[in-house]
Amino acid sequence: LVFIIFIIIGILTFKDFGLSIDDEYYRSKGIFYKDFIKSFFSLLLNFNFSDLEILKKEIETNSLLNHPAIFETLLAFIADLFKIYEIKNIYELSHLINYSIYILSLYFFYKLLCKRYDSRIIAISGIIVIFLSPRFFAESFYNSRDIFFFSLFIFNIYAIQKVILENKIGNIIFYSFTAALLINAKILGIIPFLIFIIMYSIYLFEVNKNISKNIKYIFFILGLTFIFIIILWPYLWFDPINNFIKAFTDIIAAHNNLSVITLFNGEYITSTNTPWFYRILWFYITIPVIVGIFFTIGFSIIIVNFVKRILELNDKNQIIWKNNEDFYDFYLFFVVIAVCFLTIKFNDSQFNGWRHLYFLYSVIIYFSIFAYKLILKNKKNFLKYFLNSIIIINISYNLIWIFKNHPHQNNYFNFISLNYALEKFDLDYWGLSNYHSLKFILKNDKRN
Repeated sequence: LVFIIFIIIGILTFKDFGLSIDDEYYRSKGIFYKDFIKSFFSLLLNFNFSDLEILKKEIETNSLLNHPAIFETLLAFIADLFKIYEIKNIYELSHLINYSIYILSLYFFYKLLCKRYDSRIIAISGIIVIFLSPRFFAESFYNSRDIFFFSLFIFNIYAIQKVILENKIGNIIFYSFTAALLINAKILGIIPFLIFIIMYSIYLFEVNKNISKNIKYIFFILGLTFIFIIILWPYLWFDPINNFIKAFTDIIAAHNNLSVITLFNGEYITSTNTPWFYRILWFYITIPVIVGIFFTIGFSIIIVNFVKRILELNDKNQIIWKNNEDFYDFYLFFVVIAVCFLTIKFNDSQFNGWRHLYFLYSVIIYFSIFAYKLILKNKKNFLKYFLNSIIIINISYNLIWIFKNHPHQNNYFNFISLNYALEKFDLDYWGLSNYHSLKFILKNDKRN
């Protein structure tokens, strides 16, 4: 029922949102990749290898074309399929597709939480908290970079859960495909992939002493994932390894060299001069307060557990996890630590809040529920009623806020930071309100 409500809300509101200043650039890349794919297979089927060389030069001489645009390519193909050519209709289609993928990912996350915490009520509550996080609600329609990546990350961690619970070939293939999608969507997807490969290798050698079989399993995942990456990323078709390395370095350089003026903590600064805690502060002022509190508690408990397990390592206990749940908890813990450390250390240009790390919100909710479950082990009913009341109040506040500020939920700050943040941090940094401003002018300007 909850997901049916989500679908109805999406159908009723997907036309309400504006465009970001990046949308047309990414759409043009999707059109290029669509035309490239069609030309490539046409030339290949006609054995026209000389023109293939021209196609190769076209994609390799433009450094920006090596950036993957998997969502926009999908959009271009669907728009062609349904003969949608009007720009307005194409962007509305984009919003609908992005939102649909987002809702599908929430369903997978619901299944993941059910399996991990053995409670449908807690799982659906976690999904509702995400859905009613105002910035995520708005951006689930138009943010085809970060929310799309968030959705793919959920598919990926769901696949990991399947692999750990049932180490079957089908689950391995599913994982490899989602890992390839993740890396294709953003080069940042390499981080969770490498962490899983390292932990999974340790896991295999712990449960199975057959060294040759374990090595085959690991290389099967690596090889299959890379094959999927090549299939999904046309830029790699002519020279997979060298082009992947070049794309990796170009994407990092392009992002780090981008200098944007941003309003942070009451001061206009360039994105290359933001403090190390830039995204952390943005995170805490733009998520629901109750999520921030529970996540801080849950993540602190995981840190304590990690330190304890390290201290307990000896000849008998050679790994830090004792069961599949431990493995999963520590995997997500390492992803958060690694992503935060690497982006703080090596990402020179930080801008647009914490949207580039939106994919971690699923992990944040996961650890928030972890804390909630631990606190509720206290049998005192008054504590349970108190916590549930606070959560309901916070969710209700967000619901009202979303309704009152539709479709500008991307400007949300939580009620603790609201009065301070409104004048000291960027609001509509992506220009989403331009669409509604122009509509207002056209409607009210009485001049001929």
